[in-house]
Amino acid sequence: MDSLLAGWWRLIEGLGRVERALGVLLLTTIVLSITTQVITRYLFGQPLVWVEELAGYCFLWAVFLGASLGAKELRHIRIDTFVARMPLRRQAWWRAATWAIAGACCATIAAQAWDIMDVESRSRTMSLPVDLPRHLFYSTPLFVCVVSMGLTIAYLIVAELALATSGRPVDAQLARLAREREAMAEDAEADAIAERLVAGAHAAEAARPTGGDGPAAGPGPASGERAR
Repeated sequence: MDSLLAGWWRLIEGLGRVERALGVLLLTTIVLSITTQVITRYLFGQPLVWVEELAGYCFLWAVFLGASLGAKELRHIRIDTFVARMPLRRQAWWRAATWAIAGACCATIAAQAWDIMDVESRSRTMSLPVDLPRHLFYSTPLFVCVVSMGLTIAYLIVAELALATSGRPVDAQLARLAREREAMAEDAEADAIAERLVAGAHAAEAARPTGGDGPAAGPGPASGERAR
């Protein structure tokens, strides 16, 4: 079971790296296309008609890939006020049940997305240079997202059951804790650098000579002669 879960988690991690790379590529495409649109519209007076549609499709894919990646990294909102008060293994049972409900929702959404693909494929893109069926940008990213999330959720159910029965830690939770410790270490390092910079600025300010602190100059010879 340990080797199965470890291999399963490595597969999910690899899939998450692919999703992250695609997300970065999509966001980069959005930024570059919108920048190109601004330049062509306001500098040359010839806007590109397909930029807004392309950016919208990239945004849709990026949102769904981000949701799938968030499930792999356990970044979705979870309220564990009451579950956190339970013993560790009982917490695992409750989390497994919660993940099972989420998996059922993903299965339902995947089935609906698969059914709607045939309807959406009848309409085409409007302004892209290449004529493509619109289901590639609506139901397809939704289907890919929930299938990928379903794979992750299935792993989490099995991993939580293994924790509940044998005490084996969940690899996803260990990875999340490692990321949190790394982030805390980076924040602490940044705070230390900021404190050193502030201390150096204060020391430089204290060492800088200030005017008006020396003794006042006496009257010059000319004023002395006038006084006599």
